[in-house]
Amino acid sequence: MSAYLIVGLGNPGQKYEMTRHNIGWLMIDELAGSTNLSLQQKFKCQLGSTQMGSNKVWLCKPMTFMNLSGDSVQPLLAYYNIPLENLLVISDDVSLNFGRARLRAKGSSGGQKGIQSIIQRLGSQEFSRLRLGVGPKPQGRDLAGFVLQRFPKNEAEALPQWLSVMSQGVNRFINQGFDEAVAHCNAYRLPGFEDKPKSKEDNE
Repeated sequence: MSAYLIVGLGNPGQKYEMTRHNIGWLMIDELAGSTNLSLQQKFKCQLGSTQMGSNKVWLCKPMTFMNLSGDSVQPLLAYYNIPLENLLVISDDVSLNFGRARLRAKGSSGGQKGIQSIIQRLGSQEFSRLRLGVGPKPQGRDLAGFVLQRFPKNEAEALPQWLSVMSQGVNRFINQGFDEAVAHCNAYRLPGFEDKPKSKEDNE
């Protein structure tokens, strides 16, 4: 049996609920709900453990605010002795269209402040991250204002289906390996959103 840590990035507080920047939290809620898991305050996060296949899985929603996410993640990894390759961080990404996802094994923060905080605290970029598209941002629109805005009605209605499919991808990451999860997550197209204007990573 292996131990995994799945981290969904977001901000605490009612004003951030159902905003684009909190889609990582929504993913953790989806994963916790599918296993009837309730999260408890610990290590500066909402935390709970469950079983996925033969593996022990910790689900974490950092409560530090986005820019200090690493202050929660690094102590968790150390305390539970979870190897870096078993860490998966889920975040929003404005460079991807809504309904698209990218699972990658490592890389820079891409400007995502929560990812950057985790990289700084761990001293490494060598961890997996699942980026969920919340774009495209309208031209000339302030980035902070856009990601801190609530999902519009059509996207909010489509979220449950998308989060369910992505939670299956997380399960594959844990039980079948990284490559199987990549094939599942990166190829998915959320019905009804295939014809949105292409964002810069849609051709990758």
